[in-house]
Amino acid sequence: MPTHTTAVILPVTRAQAVQYMILFVNRRAYLRQSHYPSKKSGRFYFYKVCDRVSKQPLSIDAATVQSHLAGHLTIGVYAINPDSQCSKWIAIDADYADSRRDLLRLQEAFRKDGIESLIEQSRRGGHLWIFLAEPLPAKLCRLYVLNVARRLGIAIKQNKEDGIEVFPRQDELQPDEFGNAIRGPLGVHRASMERYWFEDAEPTLEVQLQLLCQVKRVTREELETLTAGMSPIPAPVPAMPWVQLPAAGSQNHGFHILSYIRTHRRSGKNYVGQCPSCAQRGEDRRGTHLSISVAEPRMYHCWAGCTKEMIRSALGCPIPSSVRFAQSA
Repeated sequence: MPTHTTAVILPVTRAQAVQYMILFVNRRAYLRQSHYPSKKSGRFYFYKVCDRVSKQPLSIDAATVQSHLAGHLTIGVYAINPDSQCSKWIAIDADYADSRRDLLRLQEAFRKDGIESLIEQSRRGGHLWIFLAEPLPAKLCRLYVLNVARRLGIAIKQNKEDGIEVFPRQDELQPDEFGNAIRGPLGVHRASMERYWFEDAEPTLEVQLQLLCQVKRVTREELETLTAGMSPIPAPVPAMPWVQLPAAGSQNHGFHILSYIRTHRRSGKNYVGQCPSCAQRGEDRRGTHLSISVAEPRMYHCWAGCTKEMIRSALGCPIPSSVRFAQSA
């Protein structure tokens, strides 16, 4: 039966952290889950950790992983390394009614194909993991899982519809893209402050890592054989925008436009979405007027001419008068 334990701070060795990195870290970029919920949505967003001076993303290291496993912070790990377009693992996220039933059906189908998979408990539903003998093309990983899901009649999540999400969520990435990250296993979910375990081992860090190291890996030959003759399944998924928290003392502290705006696509170095001010006037129905910088989401612009004051007001979060004065000074 699924179990989880209320989070406690665990002792973690550097060797365990290195072991975890070998298992789950496919590129050095990572996300961190906020310790506090969004005032607007109540959600605990993941954000990219950047150097306060250079604003460049920080690389994950063993010390960060130790803190994650101990329970001091929670990381998100990316599936695809854009240098190789490959992933070390496949993860299937399901968080809807009867989602566990679908994960078990997938697990049984994988087993019949000779593939071993592990269910990780989650706050809602669960995650089903497949580990690879070497980093393999994300395109092949998705081709196999999506075809199995379609054969079983299991829905793939599209927009707000229920269904599974398959990580990696893209077939490939551009060099400056990150794709989508998933919560790193064995850490503490900040929303519930609970730690969720893989079901096939005792709920201790040492035993869980042993399980993960011993699980059978899928080889390139096996995956290529399984996917031979499979047809691609159109399931376009835009890269999930990450939220850049403002540096200490920022004038826009507390407001993050990506917490309010659903972006439709990415164009070059910007996300594109619907301008809320235009929408109030019944305009921008195609959602193309608002441009938000990927590198610095605090920089956004409406191509129809709406000012930041108009955009913020339309979102119900007007710019404080003290900030407007400071910007005009």
